[in-house]
Amino acid sequence: MKKAGKKNAYIPRVLMMVLTTVLIGVIVAIMQVVGQIQGTARVVNYAGLVRGETQRIIKLENASLPQDGMIDDVTSFIAGLRFGSKELQLVRLNDVNFQNKMAELSDEFETLKKEIQLVRTVGCYQTDIIQQSEDFFAICDEATGLAAAYSQRRATILSYLENVAVADIVALVALIALELFHALQFAAQNRVLQTKVYKDEATGLPNKNKCEELLNRKESIPAEEQVAVCVFDLNNLRTINNTMGHEKGDEYIRNFAQELRTAAPEDQFVGRDGGDEFLMILRGMDHAAVRHCLQQIRHHILDYSAHHPEMPMSYAVGYGLSTDLEGPTMRELFREADKNMYIDKNRAKMEEADVQHRINLAMLNFVKKQGYHFSSCLYCDAQQDRYRALRAGAETFLAADGNYTGAAEQIAWQLCEAGQRHALRDALQLANLQQVLKPDAPLVLEFQRKVGDTIHRGRLTALYGDAVDGKLHHFVLGIEYFRDSDEKIVNERKPLTQYYEQVKQSILESGDYVDALMQMAEAVYTVDLTHDSVENIFCREGARERINAKVEVPCSYDEYCRIRSDLVSPDTRENFRIMDSSAKMLERYSNGERQVTVEYQETTADGGHIWLQKTMLMSEDTVYDRQLGHERTILYGITLLKDTSAFHEKDEQENRRLEAAYQAADFESKAKTEFLNRMSHDVRTPINGIMGMLDIIRSHRDDEARVDDCLQKIQLSASHLQALVNDVLDMSKLKSKETTLEKVPFELTALLKEAADLVDAQLIETGITHTRHKPECSHTHLIGCPVQLRQIMVNLLSNAIKYNRPNGRIDTYTKELSYENGTVWYEFTITDTGVGMSEAFVKNELFRPFTQEKSDARTQYKGTGLGMSIVKELLNKLGGSIQVSSTLGQGTTFAFRLPFAVDTQDEETQAFISTDKSCKLAGVQVLLVEDNEINMEIAEFYLTERGAAVAKAWNGREAVEKVKAEPRRFDVVLMDVMMPVLDGLAATREIRALPYPAAGVPILAMTAQDTREAAQECKDAGMNDYLAKPVNPDRMAEKILHWTRQQTETSSPAQPAAT
Repeated sequence: MKKAGKKNAYIPRVLMMVLTTVLIGVIVAIMQVVGQIQGTARVVNYAGLVRGETQRIIKLENASLPQDGMIDDVTSFIAGLRFGSKELQLVRLNDVNFQNKMAELSDEFETLKKEIQLVRTVGCYQTDIIQQSEDFFAICDEATGLAAAYSQRRATILSYLENVAVADIVALVALIALELFHALQFAAQNRVLQTKVYKDEATGLPNKNKCEELLNRKESIPAEEQVAVCVFDLNNLRTINNTMGHEKGDEYIRNFAQELRTAAPEDQFVGRDGGDEFLMILRGMDHAAVRHCLQQIRHHILDYSAHHPEMPMSYAVGYGLSTDLEGPTMRELFREADKNMYIDKNRAKMEEADVQHRINLAMLNFVKKQGYHFSSCLYCDAQQDRYRALRAGAETFLAADGNYTGAAEQIAWQLCEAGQRHALRDALQLANLQQVLKPDAPLVLEFQRKVGDTIHRGRLTALYGDAVDGKLHHFVLGIEYFRDSDEKIVNERKPLTQYYEQVKQSILESGDYVDALMQMAEAVYTVDLTHDSVENIFCREGARERINAKVEVPCSYDEYCRIRSDLVSPDTRENFRIMDSSAKMLERYSNGERQVTVEYQETTADGGHIWLQKTMLMSEDTVYDRQLGHERTILYGITLLKDTSAFHEKDEQENRRLEAAYQAADFESKAKTEFLNRMSHDVRTPINGIMGMLDIIRSHRDDEARVDDCLQKIQLSASHLQALVNDVLDMSKLKSKETTLEKVPFELTALLKEAADLVDAQLIETGITHTRHKPECSHTHLIGCPVQLRQIMVNLLSNAIKYNRPNGRIDTYTKELSYENGTVWYEFTITDTGVGMSEAFVKNELFRPFTQEKSDARTQYKGTGLGMSIVKELLNKLGGSIQVSSTLGQGTTFAFRLPFAVDTQDEETQAFISTDKSCKLAGVQVLLVEDNEINMEIAEFYLTERGAAVAKAWNGREAVEKVKAEPRRFDVVLMDVMMPVLDGLAATREIRALPYPAAGVPILAMTAQDTREAAQECKDAGMNDYLAKPVNPDRMAEKILHWTRQQTETSSPAQPAAT
């Protein structure tokens, strides 16, 4: 068909080409004919002119007036008539008769010219000039007539050609009109097709092509223009398609499209972006306006769903606003909206699951209050023809949710004999339930089916739920299975499964959970407590002999327990007697107990002992008694025996471990007592020195030298006091595993110098000489833990100073041991000429906390006795080792080894790191939040000394207001944690809740709580980092530089999805 159509379309075009060619030919022919006709007219005129001129010649010659010039003219005229003449503008007529006549005329004129010559000689009366001229004139007339006839024939041809041209033109006009008609028709079809290309037939909205055209615009949205792209996604289309069919799914999409278009602003774009996704583009709206618009749409959809319970609508939506991004395209806004839509979808799913869970609990509670105990039950929606499982027992055969009509068909097929299926299916149809199901009248249906030699019986019960506009809306369909009274339990799985199903039912209906079920049991046996009968015993391989489970079943449970009581040890027999009879267990069940557990010790067959844990799980079972012809209830107990001997062995081991730990703790306690005794002196001494120096300053304020000396000593005392506290805290962190080791690049020789500088004041004070020998190393740019390495070096150097002789000596050595695969090993050696230590102390006590060998050898501010413990713990964490050699009275040598990664950064990077350590804060805007005036003054001094601009807030509330008022002013916030009005953690949360950019300002905590818990609490509140008090000014500057630099590289946070 398409080929035939194309062929037919070519025919008019071919005809137009042919007719145009013909028309061109005709026009050329007409032009030629017209030219010929014009030439013929001149021929006729000149033919007449020849006759007239000849008459004049004859008259003048007869009058003796020679006319040679005229004769020549006539001669040239005749020649032009015969052969054509450009000079005379004469054409040669292609007519044989005319040419013959002109030849005759030319001959006759030649004769006439001879006669004229004779006239000139003898006179006209002596010649035959008159007769010959008459003959010439007659020939001229004939020639003129032939030329006129030829011209008439040309005119006839011209008329014919004109008719052909007119016909051709008419045909061409007709074809052009036809083509114009087809072109107009094609244009109209194009307009229709263009409409179809951009229109979604199912919803009437612009389709995916139009949406993609809008989203694929590459130009960036101007900063002053507000554009929001909103993405909608239907939540439950797949469920509707699966349960109600694709026609209902299409109807669901159409309804949502109509309601969305109705609720959205008329002047804004709304389209379907394929499947269950819709697109809305809002222009000229900020966040508040967009959220208001989306909220109105949600209210509209909720109102629609309330009036259409048979197909309520649920969707997720997210949006992206152009002002949140820098020069975004429409596609980037769509990605932002799509991301936020999925956030909203997850939120909606969680809310929907929570609502379903609460409805399930309510309906199960409703079933329980009605007095039913269904093995399986369904919560059904009659208007949507759907169901979901409230409880799925071990024998369930339905999916968790689906189409109710299909489920009814499957129930009838699965549960009934062929003869019953039709009746049961009709009874379960929604149309029948609408008629018969009432609030006070449940529908009860019995069923049975024979499988092999066993008849399976049960009951279906439909319970009325609620109605809308008088029509049944929700109902519960429950299934109960009856076990035949003659059916024996052939394996342990069935009663355990039945108990599990009843426990699961209890969990669902009460929202509580069973503490534990026995997962590994040596033996399981079933007991009919109603009839005091042990029905069967199931043992794991090899367990029957180990627990003396050899007994013939069925037997009396009471008798079975009496026999086993002889094996129970006397001191645990009372435990055993708690559950040694059916009567006791029935009484416990009637009192609400479903699980009873005891533990006792038995004697094994080989004379050994075994600890057993006995747990009985009790549940009701409904059986069909053939003799009575109806069902009855039996209480079953599932008993699990578990060997807990290994647990008791572990318990004994734990007791022994606790005893050893107690002894170790007692030693630690004694050591700590000694430590506290030393600390009472070590802490009081520097405090006493500080207070004394302050008194001296007050008395000698005008003596600058005295004041400077006192300030220096106060600084020394305060530093030592801080060192004492840090030692205790460091040891506490190491013991509690709180210390986290941060590996960073550093330069080894610079670090060694820093460590030496830190103890330089002590060296000057004591007069001890410190010689740093040139390091033997090839790799000095390393990656490791410089803080911990410096702490180890300072502790060992301080130790060498404290216990050295007056004017003694300390030597330090650094040596590179090996380098392989990017890892280098170093050995650091510190040798002193101090008092030394005994071999026993080095071996047994040196690295234990709170220990010192000689209390009488202490110098001023001797310390906590924790330094070497800290060194040992740090080396363990760093993967290093330490060796000590010491001789009393001669000195000590410490040698420790550590691995480091070699830093492969280039020199330019290293130079940058070195420059960065200068910690200059020029131009940095800092908000300092502190309620203590002294701390505020100190921190402000540190910051302004390094070039920072400082704004102050005295509590968290002031800080929040300042950030809110000037969201772009501050580069960093230093936040105290414990403050009045609003503490630092709460203030941080409020700042993080502000709009961007205020929410993104780096916040550093300043806290005296230097613990892992405190650091985590700050992080959870939204703080970026924290500084421990007392604040180290260089460390503070480093962290400010780090976070302000990182902030400039961080983009704005994503906009949360609308709800």
